[in-house]
Amino acid sequence: MSLAYYVEDQDEYKSIYQYSRFAIEPDEIIAHQLCEFHIIEGQLYELRSNEMEGEYDQLIVDHVEASPLDAEDRIYPPHQIHIEFRRYMPSSTSTLIKTMTVPNHVQAMRYLIKDKVAIPEHGTFERDSCEIDIDRNCYVIYLGQVVR
Repeated sequence: MSLAYYVEDQDEYKSIYQYSRFAIEPDEIIAHQLCEFHIIEGQLYELRSNEMEGEYDQLIVDHVEASPLDAEDRIYPPHQIHIEFRRYMPSSTSTLIKTMTVPNHVQAMRYLIKDKVAIPEHGTFERDSCEIDIDRNCYVIYLGQVVR
């Protein structure tokens, strides 16, 4: 299996990022497909559609805006799987609440698909959205309202 990202450009689809056949495992492909947002090479994209052609998985994304690395953002080692939980703030930087390392992408998917997430010492939150930040090697789960 392989995964490629495409963006529409003047009625044609242009490849913007690609994992070769042996560079990504099937569970990681599925985890990417669960994310609504994707940061790739300093750009934020929103998932438009999730497609496949034989052994080739394709994500069609729409460019949203530039997403330069913030000085406070951590870049994680690529050989581990990291999740950041952030409080979603529409008009400012989303506050980091907690980070965690999980042993595999299946465990990451458990968090990515939830509607509500309990964060120890912080409470239970509604999940707003999630992204894969390829530049920083992590998943980011944005949290909305506190559930009482």
